[in-house]
Amino acid sequence: MLATLQTLHSIVRWVVLPDLLVALVLCAVALRSAGAWSPVHKITAIAGLAATDLQWVLGAILWAQSPMVLAARADMGTAMRDPVLRFFAVEHPTMMVLAVIAVHVGYAKAKRAVDGAAAHKAILIGYGLGLLLMVAAVPWPFRGLVGRPLLPW
Repeated sequence: MLATLQTLHSIVRWVVLPDLLVALVLCAVALRSAGAWSPVHKITAIAGLAATDLQWVLGAILWAQSPMVLAARADMGTAMRDPVLRFFAVEHPTMMVLAVIAVHVGYAKAKRAVDGAAAHKAILIGYGLGLLLMVAAVPWPFRGLVGRPLLPW
């Protein structure tokens, strides 16, 4: 089951990142042209939010069940000196939780915005910060010891 969750978590990343990017681009274009907050903007924002939430749930389950993380949590002193254990037990989940919070705050502010410009700005700030944190916290293949393949197969 753990391998299936890791595979799914790795695949869903390729849904989350483009969803957030599309929402950002649409809002940037609309803000530049003084466009209104339209159903297309709302749908793309919700798609990014939903994909982010799904990814967070998968990651939280993995964090709770991963033997590597369980070992790290059993001896945090040792884990903090090991870059791989520290990354997967502390750095990755912390940055991802902050990213999820940023996306949620961005959507909440957009939903309550009084006009299209305010909604687009809220998405640009919240989703932009969330996307930046996510990209920084993904274990990309070039990240040395913590790197993982781009695709799980």
